[in-house]
Amino acid sequence: MNTTIDGIDVHAHGVPKQFLEEVKRTRLAGVDVAMADGGGYIVTFPGCASLRPAAGIMLDFTQRLGWLDAQGMQQQLIGPWLDVHGQELPPADGQVWVRQLNDAMVESVAGSNGRLLAHATLHLAEPHAAARELERCVAKLGMTGCMIPTHVPRGELSDDCYDALWEAAQSLNVPVVLHPLMDGPAACMFHDLPRFKNLYGRTIDTTIVAAQLILGGVFERFPKLRLVLVHGGGFLPYQSARLDREFGGKDKKLPSDYIKRFYYDTAIMSAPALQLLMSLVGTGQIMIGSDYAAGPVERPGPRLTDALDATGIDAADRRMIVRDTAESLFRTTRKTAEG
Repeated sequence: MNTTIDGIDVHAHGVPKQFLEEVKRTRLAGVDVAMADGGGYIVTFPGCASLRPAAGIMLDFTQRLGWLDAQGMQQQLIGPWLDVHGQELPPADGQVWVRQLNDAMVESVAGSNGRLLAHATLHLAEPHAAARELERCVAKLGMTGCMIPTHVPRGELSDDCYDALWEAAQSLNVPVVLHPLMDGPAACMFHDLPRFKNLYGRTIDTTIVAAQLILGGVFERFPKLRLVLVHGGGFLPYQSARLDREFGGKDKKLPSDYIKRFYYDTAIMSAPALQLLMSLVGTGQIMIGSDYAAGPVERPGPRLTDALDATGIDAADRRMIVRDTAESLFRTTRKTAEG
């Protein structure tokens, strides 16, 4: 077993406690924050049902360093928990919300000696405003990654109106991580099976959005755009032949030709699945992802790289998946034991 502490975990979540305390005090954008029984915070956006409590390891930005050591990970990229992205807010309020959330995320990782890094969050109601916030996050806050939901309250990410966002991400050389929501469009299929929303609803939503981006010509308009799909890309890589059958043609590029344009994480939890993903998209498109703090308590499980090592991958390809691709894509700075 490889015990070197050198990897980069590109898929983790967190909510800055100081941000929730400030919203509780000021009711920023009309959002209500109340203390949950047993600890944590319950966020309620105006006119919406209360969210699941933000609690436990989700609020922690220090103890996770020990977890990273145990997993052989040197760094972790953290995106705010998707529930608190605030897409439900009106445009002006939403921009204020994500601006303060981004500031709080950067503040929360500042004391980690570069081991914890924050993904930017964008409010997507007005794509041009989202592009400006991404520019601020890169130029003023030094952020090199961005995490956004796969679905927004109005329209689709493949619509032309979002070209302003894709253009900004491409020109700033910032990869965008696409993360599905707990209550995205596919959730309606599992009304009587709520645990299936997380189990399968999210992977369905990722698959649909990725296919829409391919078919909508986003990669053709923005050839240097880098998009990351979590949870191994949903069903996209594994059902690409069906996509070709429905939308492919003799005189145009096959949709499956674009699956290697996306990057993927390893949060699919088994060696056979990882082996298949590597054969479909190549090892250079895959990065370690834990989905750390998807809930208040970390679920027990094998070591983060156990499934990868069980594939029998060679040392060079392993290094690419564990560190090199993420280091290049997100422009991280390697940290030594001395800092």
